[in-house]
Amino acid sequence: MSSYRGVLIAALLCLPAATQEFRATLQGRITDPGGGVIVTAAVVLRNVDTNETMHAKTGADGLYTFALVKPGGYEVRAEKAGFKTLVRRGLTLQVAQQAELNLTLALGALAETVTVTDEAPLLDTANADRGGVLDEQFIKEMPLNGRNPFMLSMLVPGVNYNGSQAYQRPFDNGAIADWGISGGANRSNEFLMDGVPNNAQAGGNNIAYVPPVDSVQEFKIQTNAYDAQYGKTSGGVVNVVLKSGTNKVHGTVYEFARRNAWDANSFQNNARGAEKDGHFQDQYGVQLDGPVRIPKLYNGRNRTFFLMNYEGYREATPQPLVLSVPAKEMRNGDFSKLLDGRGRQVTIYDPATGFQNTAINRWDRVPFPGNVIPGDRINPISKKIASYFPDPNTTTASTNYAQSNYFLSGGNSLARDTFYNFVVKIDQNLGEKHRFFFRHASNDRTEDRSVNGVRDRPGQDGQHPLKRINDAYVVD
Repeated sequence: MSSYRGVLIAALLCLPAATQEFRATLQGRITDPGGGVIVTAAVVLRNVDTNETMHAKTGADGLYTFALVKPGGYEVRAEKAGFKTLVRRGLTLQVAQQAELNLTLALGALAETVTVTDEAPLLDTANADRGGVLDEQFIKEMPLNGRNPFMLSMLVPGVNYNGSQAYQRPFDNGAIADWGISGGANRSNEFLMDGVPNNAQAGGNNIAYVPPVDSVQEFKIQTNAYDAQYGKTSGGVVNVVLKSGTNKVHGTVYEFARRNAWDANSFQNNARGAEKDGHFQDQYGVQLDGPVRIPKLYNGRNRTFFLMNYEGYREATPQPLVLSVPAKEMRNGDFSKLLDGRGRQVTIYDPATGFQNTAINRWDRVPFPGNVIPGDRINPISKKIASYFPDPNTTTASTNYAQSNYFLSGGNSLARDTFYNFVVKIDQNLGEKHRFFFRHASNDRTEDRSVNGVRDRPGQDGQHPLKRINDAYVVD
């Protein structure tokens, strides 16, 4: 049994090496009015949303440090006998930030308190990272087609999106990974979520899981000169942090909808005088976060917090098609109009008339008269298969015979998508020095799309269906 315990302990000790840090560090020096350092000053860092606290004391150099601090809003309290207590409020620590906050204590009684509210951003002086942070307020207020938070990365200098403008939905895992950051190779970036790699196992460095907008606290695009803890990239790092619950319950219910009656007609339909296509889209969900409280059993205020976000998505997208189908006479064996690219007739030979042509020394066959296959020679199974092709309904200028002769309006050729997105996160504060969180995230995309205009019968081609599934489990 002891050997098993040893293996378990070794495995647990190795876990931190698998993550890149998303939490912040706050450090600084505490001095007196004359600039001298204050030794053994007591410093308390408090999260204003969860009331979690961290304690530190200044060393011989007057320095204090708080490491592994969750991004969020904080206040700092510093005190030392012979000096007035100083409370600094309005501080915000961001993802992967290494901030510096120097404090000066005024002479006076410890019972006296000086409170300073300063909402100016803290300077990040401890590393040479370059990039930009997109915070919760910015993410919530910016319009997002498809509600994919990663697309806001385009607003950071040095970040270029090289993918299709049509595929930016939260399940377009390949197109939305087409980023070039600070001149690095395209599709060579590291995607992190809560410090854990979020790159897909399939495709060209695809994004695996795209969280709903309402579950994202903030994210940082690290464009260059980042720490050695970040790897597996020759471009940049996209470092996303999901929300943690607070002592107050917050929630959102939302629905984003599009309907055919609200849309303009497409260019293709207008050109042919066709009606608007039957497009619709619904993106809806519910988000809730707060403390875990079980009446008469457990009160998780200041200790246990949760986040839950469910999002559903359904869409039918018109895809007008101009296709090539056999002409009606072809289905009856008449190929008299069939020509090659030089305008010469394509000869149809009778396979039952093979003979050795001694004049030209080759095996030869006799053409069907008039290039028409007799009706009694057509296999009934083949004739049935040919009947599944739709009839030609249009002609396209400058095309050959039986080419581009079938137009299918978008309303009759819909690409249908159904998708769900779910994430749940539990944060537990065991004490000042021990915390952990668990997160599960999953989504499932199902696409049904025809590429040849044939649906619900033999001969259909396309995505029937295409599935994309992601599951992620994280313990930290």
